[in-house]
Amino acid sequence: MPIKYLLLVSCFFTSPFAMSHGGGLNIEGCHNETKTGGYHCHGSAKSSISPGNTIYKAKYNRADFNYVSYPSSTSIGFYTKEVCSQMNIDHVVSLKDAYESGAYKWSTAEKTAFGNDRENHVSSCSRINSSKGSARPEKFLSRSRDGKGYDYRIEGFCNYLEKYYYIKIKYALSFSSNRTSIFEACGINI
Repeated sequence: MPIKYLLLVSCFFTSPFAMSHGGGLNIEGCHNETKTGGYHCHGSAKSSISPGNTIYKAKYNRADFNYVSYPSSTSIGFYTKEVCSQMNIDHVVSLKDAYESGAYKWSTAEKTAFGNDRENHVSSCSRINSSKGSARPEKFLSRSRDGKGYDYRIEGFCNYLEKYYYIKIKYALSFSSNRTSIFEACGINI
């Protein structure tokens, strides 16, 4: 009889904490709530976020930055200093990096301003731009010489880091996902 009593008491005290629900979690351990229309996270310090709240954190979508491309005014790539026949405009701080560093909190107007800020744009050889993608500096550097395809030399890597640093500071974006040692090698403290 005492064991049944203990089981009953234990169920009574733990049931409010064991309520579960269906549905998957995104990479941040969060999901949308279908009943309330809100958004919340499990196993983190993040609190529930409602759709009306300005810090609603939806999934990254490049289109949210409303970037309007334009032709390069040079045939010399910013990163490699090589002459290239096919050029692209590249975001030094990629849109995804910005989003993950704090831009997820921004309004549409702020995202649009960032996406089209020419101080954050450089002319890049198409192959280099494709290789860089949305990579942060340390990943971009490792991709340039990983032996998994097209290898290249980034000329003036510290100049690139200075520009990257300037843009992150200008928009109050976090450096928490950046490796400090790569910046310190160029005399930049983050």
